[in-house]
Amino acid sequence: MLPNKLKIIMIGPSESGKTQIANFISESINIEEAGTPSPTQGVRIVEFEVSNLSINGKITNIDIELWDCSGDHKFESCWPALRMGVHGVILVCSPSTAQAAAREMELLYNYFVSQPKLSTKQCVLFYNSTHENDDMDTLNLSTFSKVSQVSVNLKTGDNRLKKDFSNFVASILQTINASN
Repeated sequence: MLPNKLKIIMIGPSESGKTQIANFISESINIEEAGTPSPTQGVRIVEFEVSNLSINGKITNIDIELWDCSGDHKFESCWPALRMGVHGVILVCSPSTAQAAAREMELLYNYFVSQPKLSTKQCVLFYNSTHENDDMDTLNLSTFSKVSQVSVNLKTGDNRLKKDFSNFVASILQTINASN
């Protein structure tokens, strides 16, 4: 049986654009009108619904709890609570965080995906690029070869991001359904 609500964690290095992505996906704010976000303190939970997902031939709606988590390690003591009951993980990095991203992303992947024994289908990597010439290939993320990697550009590819997110949610639900 499928859950009626999914808990999805969005985490990555500080200043990688997690809050902007969370706001856009949840339609919390209009991106064009948004100012520069301030750093998230601990965690911010955004609740919304994803509609018209096709899961095993059935159309369904699902409530989402998107946990927009701070990338600041001073909140690392909160990680056990963040991880509890998680169904999916979105790892976010950007060109400005690329230098530290590979090592940081491995740490986050191990803690939030490997240790709680989530499937690679319950994880996605969003590379938040702000310019069209930003390239994901500059990152050495071989650890994530089995994890979906999505280039995100809120300025030019907004409809694609919502579709990619819906596909990720469907993947989580199919994985949960297959394990039941």
